[in-house]
Amino acid sequence: MSPEAINLDELTYTYEGDSKPTIKDMTLSIPEGQWIAIIGPGASGKSTLCQLLNGYLPRSGGGRREGSISIEGIDPRNASIADIAERVGVVFQDADAQLVQGNVEADVAFGPENLRVPPADIAHRISASLAAVGLTSHRYSRVRELSGGQRQRAATAAVLALEPRLFVFDDCTASLDSAAQVRFVQVCGSLHEQGRTVLNTSGRFDDVARAAERVIVLQGGAVVLDGPPQELLRKHAAQLVQLGLLPTTEWTAGTTAQRVADAASPGTGGTTIESPVSGGTIASPGEAGFTQCVADAESPVRNVISTSKTALLQLHKLSYTYPGGHQVLRDVSFTLQAGDWGMIVGENGSGKSTLSKLLMGLIPVPRNSVFWDGKDIAGRSVANLAEEIGYVFQQPEHQFVTHSVWDEVTYGFKSKSHKRITLTSQEVELAEQMLLAAGLFERRYDSPYMLSQGEKRILSVICQFVIPKRLVILDEPTSGIDYAGAERILALCRDKVQQGTALLMITHDPNLVARDTSVVLQLHQLRGITTKQHG
Repeated sequence: MSPEAINLDELTYTYEGDSKPTIKDMTLSIPEGQWIAIIGPGASGKSTLCQLLNGYLPRSGGGRREGSISIEGIDPRNASIADIAERVGVVFQDADAQLVQGNVEADVAFGPENLRVPPADIAHRISASLAAVGLTSHRYSRVRELSGGQRQRAATAAVLALEPRLFVFDDCTASLDSAAQVRFVQVCGSLHEQGRTVLNTSGRFDDVARAAERVIVLQGGAVVLDGPPQELLRKHAAQLVQLGLLPTTEWTAGTTAQRVADAASPGTGGTTIESPVSGGTIASPGEAGFTQCVADAESPVRNVISTSKTALLQLHKLSYTYPGGHQVLRDVSFTLQAGDWGMIVGENGSGKSTLSKLLMGLIPVPRNSVFWDGKDIAGRSVANLAEEIGYVFQQPEHQFVTHSVWDEVTYGFKSKSHKRITLTSQEVELAEQMLLAAGLFERRYDSPYMLSQGEKRILSVICQFVIPKRLVILDEPTSGIDYAGAERILALCRDKVQQGTALLMITHDPNLVARDTSVVLQLHQLRGITTKQHG
């Protein structure tokens, strides 16, 4: 039997200020070289476990840890940073938190340089790691000019370059396009074949979990299922649906056990590229396109599209080039009316987030290209546009401004009149209704930063929905969260559309959203945009 890479014995962890532990009496043994997928709904303890494994908790993040953790014989709470780095490499949910150098090449080199790896070996590691995640062409790019998915891939490359014996990937496919997700699964498979221990976390039973050797399901900080993916899907599909880890639309009562088992085995193929760690190859998906989704003609929230001159939002041949000379958008044209639900899809780096920032005035808008109520928005301030347009950030933490969930939801009421301190009874009732619909009422006095990633995303959505807006732009609102949380967000969106609010949603989850959308926009990297409107 292989020696243990990870051993947890009655592990319990409680965040500072919390009365209930996030991890409860967890006992696990993971042999060296095993590929593990740890999945669970929001607030089940997945990210907390990752931070315990590399010693961030409780050493830097505080809180109280009980029980024991052993990583190849050392306790990460007490071990030196160098000892941990040789054994464990962690890619966190928020890639921006671990990209510190400003340049892609420098970020990938940062870890090996600090471990005093010889320069020639560092150069090789940089090239191999960037090739593995498909970022070779961005080697000298500034990190801040990358898309969210590209930054996630850069953070992954930085950890690959460390060549640790244990890789921990905390929900690293959440911001990736379909081709990059396939590539990531193949990277994990290559590491596994080389004898590395690989641990992935996710809020869904996704392709990574299906490809893994073993799946561990968490709920409320405890292990509720543990076994091979095919076995769990065959025997426990109903429970996985109930936990929000499988979509209800695909796993109905009529699904046969054999069909479930077949779905647990993803296919692979393609050409090969150099492995980021010596001793193997990784299958490359090649140049995969993005299939455009078509809105469901019977959608209950579908609205009639009009191309009249009184459109709410109209883009006319919008092009944008960053100051460094990189063109992101070219000749983008489409129209939105009140009550429309638009979906934007496209590969990482195709300009989706850039487009949303232009619409909000967060970056300068070229003249005569974006019109709001028939008027050119060029030169209008962010504050002026924000009176009618709401914006949900790709990283929800970037828009939190208060110390509690309640204050975050009600902030918009008070900001409309800076002198007002108290809320009206109608405002209190509306805020409470929003929190109940979001499943966050019991956490209204907690810090928004202490919520799970899924809870943060839902909070960021209701903060924009609580104050009436004519258009709300949502940048990846369902990214990385379980299906139950995603459905909560979509239900809130349907209510807003029924009230006449227009939505423009950037997503890598087109199958979840397609039935509700009336406008589908597909961005192609440096190749303009294709538009399909349904009337």
